[in-house]
Amino acid sequence: MKEKLPLNEQDIKKLWKHLLPTILFPFVAAGMFYAFFLVFFKDTGFFQDKIGLYMLVGFSVFFFGIIAWMIWGYAIDLRRGFKYRIEGKITDKELRVHTSTSHSSGGKTGSGSTHSSTTRHYSVEIEGVQYSIEQEHYGKLQVGAAIIIEKAPKSHLTLFLEVGKTDELPPEKSIEADDDKRKFLSSTPRKAYFTQDDYKALKRGFWGKAKFRLIALTVMGLLVVPFLVGKMQINIFFLFPLMLIAIYQFWKFNKEWRLYYRNKQYAYKEGIPTIVQDKSKYNRSNNVKTSGGTIRVKDKLYAQLNVGDKIILYKPAKGNQILSITTAAHEEIYVM
Repeated sequence: MKEKLPLNEQDIKKLWKHLLPTILFPFVAAGMFYAFFLVFFKDTGFFQDKIGLYMLVGFSVFFFGIIAWMIWGYAIDLRRGFKYRIEGKITDKELRVHTSTSHSSGGKTGSGSTHSSTTRHYSVEIEGVQYSIEQEHYGKLQVGAAIIIEKAPKSHLTLFLEVGKTDELPPEKSIEADDDKRKFLSSTPRKAYFTQDDYKALKRGFWGKAKFRLIALTVMGLLVVPFLVGKMQINIFFLFPLMLIAIYQFWKFNKEWRLYYRNKQYAYKEGIPTIVQDKSKYNRSNNVKTSGGTIRVKDKLYAQLNVGDKIILYKPAKGNQILSITTAAHEEIYVM
């Protein structure tokens, strides 16, 4: 449910609290940048160089453009004088991380530099509609919980946030549900012999890692072998780090191969009862937090799992890698 409400006194104070530092920040930043260039680029001719000057102007326009957009957003919210109140159930949440790298040349100075920046965007989905959220609130939210959130329409600033309990059952039913979950978690792990699907999943899991290690070993071999058989053995000293990487990859491959072979010999899996506690998306991966740890799953399984579900994580006899998951609907889905 979404409704339009007027701003109260606390909302106005919060908007001004964000607006004033945003107005002052560009003046402080400009002074710092000016002092920095005077100290480090005074005798380099940077300001006389057109390329350097264009770079400085371009960066300034971009930087102050972002600040102006933020100021404009807060000002519009104060001028309009209303906010949106959203109430409902959290159906999903997501964190998107984007890293960008830019290269610049120093012009006459002959120097160059590389700059990288990382941006994080947090969002929460309420009844199927996505809303941006600040990092300070993101960690407190849990899928399935009831939420009341008030947001400024233009700056998207969160003015108020209240999170309810995930379980909306009456007290008696809630206690019964908690007892049922405790009994489920304390139940004896289930053991089952491998089926043909289990063997195939185990093989997929092994080769998924082995392919990368074999490619790495092949590349290292192509780089190192010519130095060993040619007349440049003395240069092998400079390739020592590559040899260490190759040895490490071979050791990991050998370890994973022996684990895969042992699990084929044992030919059984163990099911561990767990409860789904939360789930979220991170870029292109789907993470499900359970009482047995956080796991990555595909889209189909992610959509089927809900907070509070009693599921069984099946692992091979040796190792901690999850082979398959039995959902609350008693459907076994392979994750390898």
